[in-house]
Amino acid sequence: MDLDDFLGSIPVRKSRSVRALPAILREAYTYNVPALIMKSSTDRLSRDGGYSFFLGTPDDAMRRIASWLITRNSDVPENLAALIRPLWMRHGREDIAMCALLLANIDHARTETSPWKLLEESLMPYEPVEGLLLCVEEILRSGRQPPSEDQINAWLHSDGVLPTLALLCMHASMMKGRMPMEKELKILREMDELDTSELTRRIRMRILDID
Repeated sequence: MDLDDFLGSIPVRKSRSVRALPAILREAYTYNVPALIMKSSTDRLSRDGGYSFFLGTPDDAMRRIASWLITRNSDVPENLAALIRPLWMRHGREDIAMCALLLANIDHARTETSPWKLLEESLMPYEPVEGLLLCVEEILRSGRQPPSEDQINAWLHSDGVLPTLALLCMHASMMKGRMPMEKELKILREMDELDTSELTRRIRMRILDID
């Protein structure tokens, strides 16, 4: 059975159940994983990234799973919004990638949600920068607006991973033509290093270099 056959075999009722879907998705992730992928590498990446698992599911398979999920729930997009939290809490690498795809493609107008608010509400005290960046880039790639100026400033003044999320949003938005506001640059100049991540240090300096 290939991935499409597996997804096609799922009863409609289960494909619309927020309770049943995490287990279904966990099995779907195992399809189309390259046979030669090194388990030791995915285990190490899972451990180093703070993920509960990392299967190595290809991006095209992840997008097919997300497309199936969105199609099955097209008339109840609130199911997709409700699925974000349990997937994020499980925190597999593929779960975070699926959350990124859902955050980018949910009909937020119908669910009266915001991708940035849903993301913020899902975050744990520690998050791998790679996972945050994945979400930020996917949301902006879908044509969504960057976080508002007020939201960016609130994140910059917060604790935990929110300043890092603000930094990643600022940098990704620059690639889309949105330059940082002077008050944002002022905060970046005055704040201590966000964390020990070499990536975030480089991004911070890159943003400040535009000044």
